[in-house]
Amino acid sequence: MSSEIVVVPHTHWDREWYEPHDVFRLRLVHMLDRLIGILEAEPSYRFTLDGQAAAIEDYLEMRPDMRDRVVALVESGQLSIGPFLILLDEFGCDGETIVRNLELGRGASARLGRTMPVGYLPDMFGHAAQMPQILAGFGIRHSALWRGVPGDVQEHAFSWVAPNGDAVRCEYLFDGYGNGLDMFALPGQLPALAPDYAARTASWYGDDPVLAMLGTDHSAPPEDLAEVIRDYDAAGGEPRLSIATLDEHLARYATDADALAALPQVRGEMRSHARGNLLPGVFSIRTNLKREMARSEQALAAAERLDLLYGTRDHRSFFDTAWYRLVESTAHDSVTGCGVDSTAEQVGTRIHTAGHIARGVIDSVLRDLAVSVSPAQHLVFNPSGFARRAQAEVTLHGVEPAALAPGVQVLDPLPTVLGDEQLRTADLPKLLRRIHGRELFGQQINGYAWGERSLRFEVAESPRGVWDLAAFTVELEERVAADAAGEDLWHVETIADPRHRALLAVDLGGVALAAVSETSAPAPLDPVRVTATSLSNAALTATVNPDGTVRIDGADGTAIDGALALVDEGDCGDSYNYGPVDPASAVTAPASVEVTVVEEGPLRGRLRIRRVYDLPERLDADRRRSAATVPLVTETTVELREGEGFLRVGIDYVNTASDHRLRVLVPTGAAGLESSRSAGQYGLTVRGREAEGGWGEFPLPTYPAYRFAAAGSTAVLVQKLSEYELVSTAGEQDALAVTLSRSVGMMSVNLHPLRDEPAGSEIPVPGAQYLGVPVHTELAILVGADDATAVRASDLFRHEPLVVRGTGETDGPLPEPAFRAELSGDVVLESARRVDDEAELRFVNYLDGERDLAFAAEGAWARTDLRGEVQEDALDTRGARVAGGGVVSLRRAIR
Repeated sequence: MSSEIVVVPHTHWDREWYEPHDVFRLRLVHMLDRLIGILEAEPSYRFTLDGQAAAIEDYLEMRPDMRDRVVALVESGQLSIGPFLILLDEFGCDGETIVRNLELGRGASARLGRTMPVGYLPDMFGHAAQMPQILAGFGIRHSALWRGVPGDVQEHAFSWVAPNGDAVRCEYLFDGYGNGLDMFALPGQLPALAPDYAARTASWYGDDPVLAMLGTDHSAPPEDLAEVIRDYDAAGGEPRLSIATLDEHLARYATDADALAALPQVRGEMRSHARGNLLPGVFSIRTNLKREMARSEQALAAAERLDLLYGTRDHRSFFDTAWYRLVESTAHDSVTGCGVDSTAEQVGTRIHTAGHIARGVIDSVLRDLAVSVSPAQHLVFNPSGFARRAQAEVTLHGVEPAALAPGVQVLDPLPTVLGDEQLRTADLPKLLRRIHGRELFGQQINGYAWGERSLRFEVAESPRGVWDLAAFTVELEERVAADAAGEDLWHVETIADPRHRALLAVDLGGVALAAVSETSAPAPLDPVRVTATSLSNAALTATVNPDGTVRIDGADGTAIDGALALVDEGDCGDSYNYGPVDPASAVTAPASVEVTVVEEGPLRGRLRIRRVYDLPERLDADRRRSAATVPLVTETTVELREGEGFLRVGIDYVNTASDHRLRVLVPTGAAGLESSRSAGQYGLTVRGREAEGGWGEFPLPTYPAYRFAAAGSTAVLVQKLSEYELVSTAGEQDALAVTLSRSVGMMSVNLHPLRDEPAGSEIPVPGAQYLGVPVHTELAILVGADDATAVRASDLFRHEPLVVRGTGETDGPLPEPAFRAELSGDVVLESARRVDDEAELRFVNYLDGERDLAFAAEGAWARTDLRGEVQEDALDTRGARVAGGGVVSLRRAIR
């Protein structure tokens, strides 16, 4: 049994949860006011501030006069802060966002004197496979965590190994992040409780010092702790007690290769229920939050790439703000949606802010680029690192079919009548207030004509000829003056040029710019063919069945049938865990099905499947689905593009029922599969059909996917964090069941069919029922493909081209990028951005086994770690290889 117990005073400060951020911040400020006084009065006192710098930044925003006192405590080692900005949910964002989290947290901590060099992950709902590699990339060799550790771990420490082999030492908080509270629960009982605690933990620690985490959610530190421990030690108490920060305690353990090799190993993600609630239902609640998080991540990725290659203005502060707002929204009680409605609303606003900044940067850079070509041309930027044949969606004016290139698909016409009204003469001057320069109703005035009590404006997207506002004003005033009574009626029309939405085929290099017009778009190489119930190209044929499901036949002979079936089940759970209801009450058959052709190819074909389901309106008091029903109208759009090997799917509905879960099924074409795979957070993870249980929570095998989920040779590409499960179906084949939304009315319920203890308080969250809320889900189905194909396809699926119409006088040469780069292999470009006067590129190999970097770009590049510290100078990118599961960062100076 150990002769020493190390007490680590701390707090776990959920920045927002059952109260919104600013309510909790007020409590935080009062707690830290008190803590700082305690630390200053007692030099032996130590405190660990939850591993997230946001807590101290929130405090100093309210107490800026306390900064010097905080810096003194951090520099003295009494107060440990960082390394994260926020204690994220590791599955609620993508890998690059985790990197930015550590960048922001370490920067904020360093500005206050010092960063805690421990990957402290106390309360996340499981742990992503690549976290050890990310931590190691920042020079962090220690971690400490609780949830998700597998049952075969029997010691307090293990080596946590990432897919590429990088490892960190992991201190297991085996009884949670408040495991030392019992020792101090009863005043005056420490002499009895300390030996008891040491005895109870002996099997975990052996002769090593016992770690006692003293703190819990939103807890204030015990003011007399140092005095109590001094008195205990002075009385000869055994085992001996000491106070430390978490990093002070862990610094006694070696983290070199030999030391890590001597420890038990845990490889990859940790999502076991063996010793703590994992609360997996957070991945399927408030799915719109997850959608907006991914949208903003993708928009920021595109904006950084465009700005790096073609930007001429300084957008660094905008990116800093956007990433801060996005990262702070990844907290484990934020983007997960398991807080109260007011918290979810605040999180959504921050996420939108990040996306708006990204869109602003994109618009700014594209506007600057647009002057290089005339309005007859469109500039198209490909954010993906992979070259592609894509389509640019544009507006065509005055469509003349004979003049269009073969690579143009005309879509629906846009309105030409923008204004049609009767105005009294006295009201004609209001027209001048509508005209801004020559802009009217978002178009440019190219002409006007006065008639007998009539006025017609001719407008278009692009200006033509001369517009003389002064002359028009004089003419208008003359007509007003001629009608002394001002009562004559004028017919005023604003007519736009004939316009159509259209698609233009365009060939794009990786992260590259191209120009295309309706007269130069290349002819389709693999045209899409459309019938009343089918879409096909060279890669696949999708046929809609009478019940609204879809059969997909791949060119290689692979086929799945019954895809996109919807299954609706009752849910008596809460925002943390799905709660099953009588399986017989599930709704699987639509009351009606209608299929409509929306687009006929050749570049893009679309069918819309409208299905109406009669759903039980709610759960009754006995947790049974009600006899009363409400209609749920779903519209599923299936889309096939020229040259693409996957079927795009959009599913839309406005939720009308309470207390239910709606999932979409995608058959795998096989039965008895033993595992599934999913990609996200820089890694690809293989999972069995059953999760490990052992704690008071049923291990429901629903898992997170961020880029795709796959089983057998079928992959479902996703645009956001999505919950999926590998299930057996009545057709005696396995299917991937992807949750579209889950509707519940309580943050946590006291009595849950799959969980022994509450996950929080019973607080109503009517917003989580999603009643009247539009739900939109985008996914794609890939059949007969391996994981390498799925990795490339998912990257193209995530990154739509950016388009802008030219505004220049002539068609000049395209602007030169800062450098040219393109990927040709299986490794994915994850990030491309400016860092001071350097370009930084980050690549990930999601696959097993070493792969070619396959990145061609001029200039000398240095390989760095995630901190930007050079690991290898003058790397030859043409011959570089990336380890299986490896993350590679490159930098070089740019103009």
